[in-house]
Amino acid sequence: MAEQTIGSTRTFVLAKGFTQVGKQAALIGEDDTRRLFAEVYADPDRPEVRPQEGYQAILASMQPGWTLRLLQLFWPDPEPRLEFQKQVQNWKSPGTEGLDILHQGLLLAIQEYSLPFVRRTVLEFVLPGDDGIAWWEGLTGLCAGFGLRVRYLDQSAVEGLTRWVLNPNLDYDRVGR
Repeated sequence: MAEQTIGSTRTFVLAKGFTQVGKQAALIGEDDTRRLFAEVYADPDRPEVRPQEGYQAILASMQPGWTLRLLQLFWPDPEPRLEFQKQVQNWKSPGTEGLDILHQGLLLAIQEYSLPFVRRTVLEFVLPGDDGIAWWEGLTGLCAGFGLRVRYLDQSAVEGLTRWVLNPNLDYDRVGR
């Protein structure tokens, strides 16, 4: 039995640039494939989200021979920390020196503490031809019934994603969102 590569990061990050496919920005892979990316996340207004069933529906709707990669990434998320920092900065000035020292210490701790992380689910679809674009753009409707939303990634978001795959550390100051 011949060895088969299931997937690798190398082919994801070695790209030849971007091209436009319909409304989508496609990454041109080293093998000249066009790769489309989207983030799948839970609809915050729907308490009955069923991601497992949604992923099963996605896979069942694919044609034989198509390639879809599911990436689970732990991504730094500055939003909660920035929101808390804004709230702390808007507090009334402390009336005593001790409370002022505590307030300044809290602000310093917020700025220096490492970023919290959020799990992100990203789909990478190797476009098999023009017939695959209709399926790809129809994912929004397919996933909606399961309480999932699809956000198609534009060029800058895909570039941020490749930077994160290549350099996933806390010190990286330019993370695409």
